Amino acid sequence: MDKKKKIIGLVLIIFMTAGCASMGEKAKTGTATGAAVGGLAGGIIGHQSGEGLAGAAIGAATGAIAGGLIGDKMDKARRRNPNHLRLTEIVDMSTKGFPDSYLIDEIKRTDSVYYLNSELIAYLRKEGVSDKVIDYMISTGYKKSK
Repeated sequence: MDKKKKIIGLVLIIFMTAGCASMGEKAKTGTATGAAVGGLAGGIIGHQSGEGLAGAAIGAATGAIAGGLIGDKMDKARRRNPNHLRLTEIVDMSTKGFPDSYLIDEIKRTDSVYYLNSELIAYLRKEGVSDKVIDYMISTGYKKSK
């Protein structure tokens, strides 16, 4: 392994582990996932121009930053409202047969806010969450953005 490769590897290791102790769970997961996906994509793209290692390093760094920022935002949202109902909790209650009125009351009680995209809406529908509940969840994001 030449000196350039060792330096790039060392920089990546330092970069990816810096700040991990103070990071939340989602930020840690996002950083690791982003680095892996970015490194893979960067390596493939860089290989096309004969710079696979450099591409992987740049992709990993970029992916780690992006993933960490997204995860950090998710961690902060959870800290602001620790009672927020997760999508999986809503799916679980719906699967267990809780009525729509109960689910909507729980969303109100916990002051949960959702910004649902088409993929999340499809997931909720596939898991059996009613359109009435999904419509209410969508409205929570709309109300907060005003």
